[in-house]
Amino acid sequence: MKLRKYTAALFISAALCASGCKDYLDTAPTTPTEQEILHTMGGIRAALTGTYSLMRNVPSWGVNLYSPPGILALSTTSGMDIMINNEQPGDYWNFYSFFTQRYEASQPVPTNLWAAMYAIIKNANIVIQNIDNIEGDATEKNNIKGQALAIRARCYFNLIRFYQHTYIIARNKPGVPVYLNTTTEPKERSTVEEVYKQILADLTTAETLLAEYSRGGSKEFYNDDVVHFLLANVYLTMNNWAKAQEYANKVRTAYPLMSMDEYKAGFSTTNAEWVLGYIQTSQDYWWYDSPACWWDFGQNDAPWQSELFLPVKHFVEVIMKDDPRNLTMPNPLYPGQYAATKFKELKKQPPYGDLFDMRAAEMYLVEAEAAARQGSTSTALQILNTLQNQRGAAVTSTTSQQQLIDAILLERRKEMWGEGLDYFDVARLQKPIVKRVADGHYQEVNLPANSNRLIMMIPMNEMINNPNMVQNPDPVQQPVFVP
Repeated sequence: MKLRKYTAALFISAALCASGCKDYLDTAPTTPTEQEILHTMGGIRAALTGTYSLMRNVPSWGVNLYSPPGILALSTTSGMDIMINNEQPGDYWNFYSFFTQRYEASQPVPTNLWAAMYAIIKNANIVIQNIDNIEGDATEKNNIKGQALAIRARCYFNLIRFYQHTYIIARNKPGVPVYLNTTTEPKERSTVEEVYKQILADLTTAETLLAEYSRGGSKEFYNDDVVHFLLANVYLTMNNWAKAQEYANKVRTAYPLMSMDEYKAGFSTTNAEWVLGYIQTSQDYWWYDSPACWWDFGQNDAPWQSELFLPVKHFVEVIMKDDPRNLTMPNPLYPGQYAATKFKELKKQPPYGDLFDMRAAEMYLVEAEAAARQGSTSTALQILNTLQNQRGAAVTSTTSQQQLIDAILLERRKEMWGEGLDYFDVARLQKPIVKRVADGHYQEVNLPANSNRLIMMIPMNEMINNPNMVQNPDPVQQPVFVP
């Protein structure tokens, strides 16, 4: 993968867009040259803003699939609680049904997710590589570099979980290539363990650099809380329970839980529980690709309806029965099915609803799970009950370690449904995926634990252009992970 010339052009384009527009993040209406971008504080600020913008505004890859909310949506469709409208064929349907188009090397999702993540990584690398050589305020330079490192770490965390099995069983297997600068030639795949070491190195360095950074009233930028959120999930995936608990606690104690009125309001308005979220304007609104539109079948009176995501009947009628978070109703277009009222557009006209990304409730559940797995059942139960009481939900009472862990994992499904934990939990917990038509699914799916259909194959163009690359197993020939 020869990225140098391609990435530089993409980076400059992103930085110029960031500095010339006020669409996504508020920036000065100037047009810096390449020299200014790489050698002045004003330019490097625009470069960082351009990197943020690139995460959601690269039209050749589609903002819906490869942005942070889009990746969470891909994860949601992989689980057993949400399904895709069978009249809406496409990438989400392929992900939901685990068809070959989900993982094959020549298909759009494996190809474009890889390209999008590495484009963002390379733009972050330009910021990281140049910031130390620029004269300017040391604290501001730390803030910029720390954000770029956190962005890079998150991209690698996405890549390693989509293109290889979970850390605990695959740490010695090929992961993904790790690029830390802008001039590298094609590289071989680092091991999963090496990739995780780099993710942790980036995040722990970012934690130090961002110690004095304040993003004010905005929640669009990566600060120490976002870094702690990522570290908690990375350590959770690595089964490092002590560190997962430590970092989840940092976020949990810094952000209050939203009220149930706020929970029912549609996840379109930033509130105190949000750790990371994004403002939409009339200039950068996603239209039919907006997450709220994905769930809309007319029940939310949104200006645009994608009619894409449906809660599964078994999930609504059995798992969520009598739970206040069961924000569903009979589907107005498809009798016998359900539609979600959890996600709503804020207004029918600008400014449109905000986009959620990270919220503190997840950290309650990470901390509780990590504590329970270490045998601290009383601590885990207290944290779990705090969340359940805030939601007015049934309260868990068991102190049996395994029963408590199971209750916490069930609570993750109830509290966070539709928010993108599904695929990542199935992979890290090494669970089978069973979707039954009898339970209300459109498509029958029965995959064993650690199925090779879970992970994507390395894109074909990467295999052709990178002589150092090795391919993942073809699930047709090798259906299940082999240690």
